[in-house]
Amino acid sequence: MGVSGISAGMIFPLAQRAAGRRTGAPANGPAGAEGGAAQSTGIQDTSAQTPETQQQVSELRQADSSVRQHEAAHQSAGGAYAGGASFQTVQGPDGRSYAVGGEVPIDISPERDPTATIRKMETVKRAALAPSDPSPQDLRVAAQADAQKAQAQQELRREQEQGGGEGGPGEGAANPALAARGAAAYGAASSIGANRPAGVGLVL
Repeated sequence: MGVSGISAGMIFPLAQRAAGRRTGAPANGPAGAEGGAAQSTGIQDTSAQTPETQQQVSELRQADSSVRQHEAAHQSAGGAYAGGASFQTVQGPDGRSYAVGGEVPIDISPERDPTATIRKMETVKRAALAPSDPSPQDLRVAAQADAQKAQAQQELRREQEQGGGEGGPGEGAANPALAARGAAAYGAASSIGANRPAGVGLVL
């Protein structure tokens, strides 16, 4: 089974630096609901925080929310082909863990039947481009899904020529909105990649 990762694709640098100034190192493991799971010890009284610390915590909360929304969009669109989300976390100055990066694995292996492969790759591409801010990793998964779909379409045409059948799903007009969004996303890939660190989640 082929598996790629569709991911938030970035560790929010400001938030990570904000946490690092107090903790010195990231904390690994999933954060809980409402912006991060509280550690059993070390949680600070928010009323005693300095304005700088409060700003750092605010940045981390925003990063946590954005990462989780990004991965949730992948999971929702990916359906049965998407796995569970995993997160990279840092410990904030308030002692809580916040997600600053994430990944959702998705099955990109072809099916036995080319028609099923076409449908599957359409779902994979929708999942990859589901967030409003697809990462470079997401764009690569979408491109790989397009390539797998094109190969399956060629195989389907060969079968139809040999058997005299009619066109199956995936042939004909594509979803115009999805195609336009994919093209726009591909065009922005280089600029996105320049501003985000690589290697956060894609497994090819």
